[in-house]
Amino acid sequence: MKNIDNKPSVFGKSLQMFAGDLVLSAGDLPLVSGRDNLLQALQVMIETPFGADIFNVNYGFDALGALGQPQSVRMTRDLIRLQIVKSLDMDDRVHEIKEVVFDDDERFFEIDPLAGALEESRLEHKSSRRWRAMIVISTLSEGDVAVRLEGTGI
Repeated sequence: MKNIDNKPSVFGKSLQMFAGDLVLSAGDLPLVSGRDNLLQALQVMIETPFGADIFNVNYGFDALGALGQPQSVRMTRDLIRLQIVKSLDMDDRVHEIKEVVFDDDERFFEIDPLAGALEESRLEHKSSRRWRAMIVISTLSEGDVAVRLEGTGI
């Protein structure tokens, strides 16, 4: 395995993943470190069903809690927001969750650095069963960080 960065980071290092699978590059497993590792870890947490990790049954995203009952879109969004906050609060690198904004809110496009590219697919996304949210978190080492997370649902 190649060492990508010798400088210590409070965000740590991990094996790089893409779409839930490990990446293989030239016969090697590349690493991800720093802020990219934090962002990858948060997305993995959202994609992991709550309680599915036998070593930490409090880890993951409780999609069943958010989506298990028929609700209005607004109520479902509020339940997803609650589950996002509950899940991200488990990560010690997250000091505070300041804001959770979904892609049907104009504020989403103010926060998201890729807003232009996403806005083009906004109508297509509305017909899918996926949600996108920008989460503004406060970290001890880097201050405020905007994170875009996606999941199934609404």
